[in-house]
Amino acid sequence: MTTGTYDRYGLTSNPFRDLASENLEDIEIYHVTLQVDRALATIKDEVAERENRALVALVGPLGSGKTQRLLLAATEARERKAFTVYFDITAKTSWVLRGLAEEFARSTVLGGLSRTFASPAWYRDVVALQHLKDQRYDANKAGKAIARALNENAPAFLLLNDLHNLQQTAEVDAFVKTLEEIGDSIRPGVLVMFGAYPNYLQALSKAHPSFASRINRTFALPALSAEEAGLLLAKKLLAKRLVEDLDPLYPFDPDAVAAINAAVAGNPRRLLEIADHVLEYAVAHRAYRVDVDLVQTVLAARTTAQAIVAVPPAGVRPPAAGATAVPIKASTSGVGALPREARSQG
Repeated sequence: MTTGTYDRYGLTSNPFRDLASENLEDIEIYHVTLQVDRALATIKDEVAERENRALVALVGPLGSGKTQRLLLAATEARERKAFTVYFDITAKTSWVLRGLAEEFARSTVLGGLSRTFASPAWYRDVVALQHLKDQRYDANKAGKAIARALNENAPAFLLLNDLHNLQQTAEVDAFVKTLEEIGDSIRPGVLVMFGAYPNYLQALSKAHPSFASRINRTFALPALSAEEAGLLLAKKLLAKRLVEDLDPLYPFDPDAVAAINAAVAGNPRRLLEIADHVLEYAVAHRAYRVDVDLVQTVLAARTTAQAIVAVPPAGVRPPAAGATAVPIKASTSGVGALPREARSQG
């Protein structure tokens, strides 16, 4: 039970509770700019000025910042008055193309085009994709329709989150071919960008080499350095500050941040998760600062708790060495039914 309060650290509440970047209203405020972001900024600028076109892949494990960068691109595009379509491919998405067509129609209406008989041909073609009878659709025709909608509204951004969730659907081949056609048909002023797990994109590229050849740039999102981790925590802390002129990291000290970052291998989402637990522990124990010793105490307690959970119940024996594991239908690596060699990468 918590016996202290956050105001001892000059905070209104725990700033690390919201781990999901898709829930952040002020995405630009909390974003930490890395070298990869500078390269992405150049691409986005060229597209916004209609100087170039691009099909871009963002790859990284869970929590590495793929969704955040797609949301950031959407925010920046809307600020520039660019036509913007952002679509989440979730594990519950059963029909990607139909859902994407619906998002196109919604974005178009929000952009000021009403549903009238005078609607342009590109709009009618995209709306028609919502009424497909089954998933054995003409991928080339669908890709051309979407590309035409983007071209006619340039500058335009099409942003697809979590492409690895295609493995949950029956239209992987058809939708990948649709993306191929989009890649072939878009003109300067259009950016298509998607996020995916590295092993999924590797397997998808092996199964569909023609799709891989159309990707202009692939950005592997790097782990945070200790300094970058400190900047992320400082930005989150600032949003909950009661007192001005405090050290931006207070109550954390730099060595404590470095210890947390090392423990999570520079993963932003896991960094915030551990910082959440560490701050809760500090408040409960009325600690004056969060130092390395306190961080190590929390990390050790979490390791012990995880080890206890991992112990099988009494009477249940773990699989014998060499035994065949039960297949998992939907792995967290997002590989699904793709080739076995793609499943070895975590």
